[in-house]
Amino acid sequence: MKQQRAQVCTSAVSLALASMAAPAAFGQDTQVVVVTAQSRSQQIQNVPISIQTMSGAALKDQGAASLADIDAFVPGLAIDTAQSTRPSVFLRGVGTEDFGIGTDSPVGIYTDGVYTGKTGGSMLNFNDVKRIEVLKGPQGTLFGRNAAAGAISIVTNEPVNRTEASGLVRLGSYGSQHVEALVNTPLSDVVALRVSAISQQDRGWAYNQWNGSHMGDSGDRGLRAAVRWQGNGSSAILGFEHEVMREAGPAVFSVTGGKINFGAPTTWTDPLKQPLINDATPNMQSRTFDGVNLRIEHPLSFATLSSTTAYRHFNSQNWQDNDASANPAAYLATGNVESNATWQQEFKLSGQSGALDWVSGISAFRERATETESVDATTTSLDTIIKAASGLAPYATLTQLAQGVGKATGNSALQGYSLMGQPWREAVIDRGDYRAYAIYGDVIWHATPSTNLTLGGRYTHDQKSFSWYNPVRTAATLDAQLAALKQLNFFNTLVALKQLTAQQAALLQKVTSSNVEFNNPGSTSAPYTSSRSWNNFSPRVVLDHHLNADTMLFASWSKGYQAGGFDAVGVNGHYDEELVTNLELGIKGQLKAIGLSYGASVFRYKYTNLQSLTLVPASATSGIPSYQVVNSDQKATGLDLEAQWKIDRIWRLTGSLEYLDQTYDHYLAPTGVTLDGQPAGAPFLSAAAGVAARWPVLSGKADFSLQYGYMGNKRCNDDTRKLGTCLFSNDVGAGKAREKVDLRLGWTAATGHWGVGLIVNNLTNKQYVSISTLGSATGSPYAYVSKPRVVALELHGDL
Repeated sequence: MKQQRAQVCTSAVSLALASMAAPAAFGQDTQVVVVTAQSRSQQIQNVPISIQTMSGAALKDQGAASLADIDAFVPGLAIDTAQSTRPSVFLRGVGTEDFGIGTDSPVGIYTDGVYTGKTGGSMLNFNDVKRIEVLKGPQGTLFGRNAAAGAISIVTNEPVNRTEASGLVRLGSYGSQHVEALVNTPLSDVVALRVSAISQQDRGWAYNQWNGSHMGDSGDRGLRAAVRWQGNGSSAILGFEHEVMREAGPAVFSVTGGKINFGAPTTWTDPLKQPLINDATPNMQSRTFDGVNLRIEHPLSFATLSSTTAYRHFNSQNWQDNDASANPAAYLATGNVESNATWQQEFKLSGQSGALDWVSGISAFRERATETESVDATTTSLDTIIKAASGLAPYATLTQLAQGVGKATGNSALQGYSLMGQPWREAVIDRGDYRAYAIYGDVIWHATPSTNLTLGGRYTHDQKSFSWYNPVRTAATLDAQLAALKQLNFFNTLVALKQLTAQQAALLQKVTSSNVEFNNPGSTSAPYTSSRSWNNFSPRVVLDHHLNADTMLFASWSKGYQAGGFDAVGVNGHYDEELVTNLELGIKGQLKAIGLSYGASVFRYKYTNLQSLTLVPASATSGIPSYQVVNSDQKATGLDLEAQWKIDRIWRLTGSLEYLDQTYDHYLAPTGVTLDGQPAGAPFLSAAAGVAARWPVLSGKADFSLQYGYMGNKRCNDDTRKLGTCLFSNDVGAGKAREKVDLRLGWTAATGHWGVGLIVNNLTNKQYVSISTLGSATGSPYAYVSKPRVVALELHGDL
């Protein structure tokens, strides 16, 4: 009876391993889909939490290359990878757009139980993936401090003791070439090796009129290898992963028709009707990633001991245009160069004692990161920036004065003098050293054969050290010209000629030699260092009750935590920890007679000090808009629904939906707008639906699937309407509802060893925009544009 009760209940260890909406294999009842982790198995209908999964086979059939390709079909999940090395991930409206190394995402991403760390190393291409689980709501008890909003767990295939080999080639639009290869082989009775490789390339969908190149491309190659040893009940898996990504910089389109326009967002134009003109140099994105992990499992007399040891390292770069034009007076570009290394060690004990199913563990995490954020401009565009902020155009003024002095004094060297068009770069260099330690426990009490109570908690200690260094700007050719002016006693001459006062001359000399964006005097000559530490206990309580073998009710209360951190561009800027409390009630069930399974849950959460990144507009003291990490209190009420219906042996329907009412509780935006009680941005509604079929044809099997994803209009507030990042009243329509439709039609030979397929991503060819106001410093705000329709033909085979 105890064993039977254990099968009916949920184990806290395997919360990440069930799906409320994952389709089963064809010919299999949806009600017996089983998912496993940490040596435990569960039927998905017995998991009292909102979870959605996708199998590796489904991802491959859909043509999904990374997490960015699946968010449209997971209601409540939103992933923006307009900048490949700086993605943003939101779940149930909670996430961060911060790309600085001083913060973390509240949506934890894990690969084979290993925390991926900063988002710059999280969006790797899918390589031999077994399944993906998306867990909604705080998952701190077992996943850790940075899963306050939820967790995404990627599980890869392990080596098996049999020979396997497979390959796939996919060719399509924009010169796309997608190749996969896999070999699995036993090395002995107890040792097996598995190696997989993947390459995805295309030339890009957007033509850059500036230099004739293509942008919006992809270029990624990856290798994964693992060795598994199994013997006497113990096992060990040593894995290695390597990936190299090289792409053009993010393509940005003007919303001002390529003209300088400091007017309101209502004067903007549709970027989808504008040519692509990006003149930044350099203009590229890259990432090199390496990871090693060792997982060991060993049975003890009273429990199972498991150990996870992992090391991950990546270097990334992002250089891009920030004015979307070829106008010299608007030139603005940014760069981000990051190096990140993490080490993780976790020991876990799990077992059963009478009516108790328990797990406990300790973990340690270390991260070292460096980041250089650069801003490139010219003296011409600096005039635009500074004049817009203060009314002064220093370089045009000095050029005019120099030419005037040259004519007045007969100095030929000054008569043709010009300070315009000289390159200028500023940078802030950040370093972070982070440590985290945790101890946790989770116990399920099988109170009765139909009722289970789970109690869990995690105690975490975080300590972080951070430094900022913003050296004096780099402008070699400008400095040479200024030095020449000094040798000619230029400024003293201007004062003597009464062209300038002594104060005005001093001001111009200071402006031309001082930083505009990164200008904190406390970190100009040497790094400025700050340290902080936080402690937290995050508990959870879950009660589930089975009305019968096919229907379960559940209720959960949990708290989540994310450590505080630092503002990467604001010297000595730091913020406190993020806290969330979540209450959820739900039901899961199935009607076996008609092949229908369903789930529903209602939730309410409240966040304190939710960390987010905001672009602060230019001011008289800061000519270039700057990113700033801010905190707000938010709350939300929501509903998750899902269902899957296996109509017969051929047809299957799936559907899922999330309703979310998310508002600010207390928040004063950096623009000075009070947003208490106003929407935080997440749409009311997101939904997904799918139809799939498989049937005999031509001595083989044909398969068909159509997946539809919908995300409603962003909910604008006074601040986002003012900035134009969420505004439906102009031609841009930033924040409008989005739809995505993916289609697959395939055929597999009777032997099952080879087949062909047609894959269409974004069948309806709809493109959407997201606005960045960073370019507003030079009157050139711009938009990122989503990818158009991609059609590909596939050939696959295996032994």
